[in-house]
Amino acid sequence: MRDSELRVICFNDFFSANLGDRLLGRCLHEGLRGELDGQVDGWDIDGKSEPASTAPSPPSKARAMILPLVPRRIKTRLNVRRARHRLLSEWKRAINGTPVSAIVVGGGHLLTGTTEYFPARLSAVGELARALGIGIHVHSVGVSHPDTWEAAAGEELRRFLEHSPIESISVRDEQSAEHLSRARLARNGISIAPDPGLLAARTFGVEKQSLSARFSVGLGIMSPAAVTNIRPEPSGITDAFWIDVARRISAAGGEVGLFTTGEAGDIRAARRVSELLSANGIAHTASGIAPKDDGDLVNNLSGFEAVLAQRLHASIISYALGVPSIGLGWDPKVRAFYRLTNRAEYFLDDRGARPEEAAARVLQAAREGLDEPHRAQQIEACHQSIRSLAAMITQGT
Repeated sequence: MRDSELRVICFNDFFSANLGDRLLGRCLHEGLRGELDGQVDGWDIDGKSEPASTAPSPPSKARAMILPLVPRRIKTRLNVRRARHRLLSEWKRAINGTPVSAIVVGGGHLLTGTTEYFPARLSAVGELARALGIGIHVHSVGVSHPDTWEAAAGEELRRFLEHSPIESISVRDEQSAEHLSRARLARNGISIAPDPGLLAARTFGVEKQSLSARFSVGLGIMSPAAVTNIRPEPSGITDAFWIDVARRISAAGGEVGLFTTGEAGDIRAARRVSELLSANGIAHTASGIAPKDDGDLVNNLSGFEAVLAQRLHASIISYALGVPSIGLGWDPKVRAFYRLTNRAEYFLDDRGARPEEAAARVLQAAREGLDEPHRAQQIEACHQSIRSLAAMITQGT
């Protein structure tokens, strides 16, 4: 088959409320388009055709009363079946008999069974591949620890990995590879492919740029509720923490800028912090709190000299742009990224992080910058992994 006859469907969380998910999906999609002469379509793994503008409608009163009585395992299976039926119908209608050469799933933290959301959608992808008689390439995914998987959701995830026509699989870091191994799902040939978000500068044509006469430090705010969805212990990153950090940066002559990666809860939390900073007389900018799209997010981050943030995507994008960052860990995947980039000393566990240490560390990062040869090496490794993926797709067809 000639490259011009190729058609590849690239599934990702393209229209997630978190703009970081959209960004890495776009980076992978554009990277593949640059390596393949055929058609590469980027599809949202939930079937969305645009960002969700409103929250899902709450269940009816009767359904709300019945749902708590349904055993979790049964509820998960019903949700999986419903999502699979909906998505397969939509996808088959969109394909409309046109030949498809291969399916790519990635990147992002997709191999997780903490809820049935991704297992249900991956199940639909696996069934679509079987119906079309084509292979799946899982690329640069994050894998959560199998101990965090719900029983029924974990079963669906295992079923996808064990019974789908997966032709290649790569994960984004050593930790994800270890988690697959712990789940006894490791296959021969699993490789490490750095997160596609590392291609953000290339994809969006943006690099670090100093927009202010004073050095500017970006504080990436995340809703505390995001932490309690992952683990029982609350985060130590409170409003008071951010106020203290901002005060110390300002006292050192820095300019404080607040930003988020677009989640609605994060935006509310950042606006609350902004109000408290104003009430305490701490100068700051707030233009990055509600980015319009992933391009706007990249532009926001490119103007900082350094970043202190909880969201993994904030650290990945900053690194891609050449902006040094400090990661406030709340999920093991954040620590894994700092290990991958040889910056483990710039990771702080959010449960024990102190404002004075965080402020000092981010100011130090701004002064020291990044190990540019290593950063270039990581970005090239990311690009090379997409070249290899494209070669496998071409050879397989």
